[in-house]
Amino acid sequence: MPYALIGGLAVAAWGAPRATEDIDLLADVGPSSELGAALRAAGFEAEWRRGDPDDPVPLLLRLRGASGPEIDVVCATRAWEREMLGRSIRVRLPEGPETPVIAVEDLIVLKLMAGGPGDLADVADLLERAGPLPELDKRAAARGVSDLLRQVQGSIGPQP
Repeated sequence: MPYALIGGLAVAAWGAPRATEDIDLLADVGPSSELGAALRAAGFEAEWRRGDPDDPVPLLLRLRGASGPEIDVVCATRAWEREMLGRSIRVRLPEGPETPVIAVEDLIVLKLMAGGPGDLADVADLLERAGPLPELDKRAAARGVSDLLRQVQGSIGPQP
């Protein structure tokens, strides 16, 4: 099953210090009895949440175990989300395994789409640390967040 870290852990993996209490993933997965059985066998309680058709997150799987952080799995229901998974990069996490992490340009786009104050602060941190991002403008335009990207870029000044 293709998956990649998104959210706070992905922000931290790309070098922007970020505290987070959960794990956020993007995964090419959907509801199935086999998946439900496997999750239960692994000790997880699984809750599927469906959004409206125009919801930014149409399908979410929330996992809770007896210990450890809550895990939110954003299900890749659209072609562009699966394309993001295909561009993910394997990164060795501190004191952890090598893990697929969403490409920094795609993470910025997802954060812009979420649009909350914390998300936009993450975007500013990522832009300041990332260096040149030749694909960012094209990817932001494809998801309709170019204006917001320019606002955040303007708030932090010139980038490399």
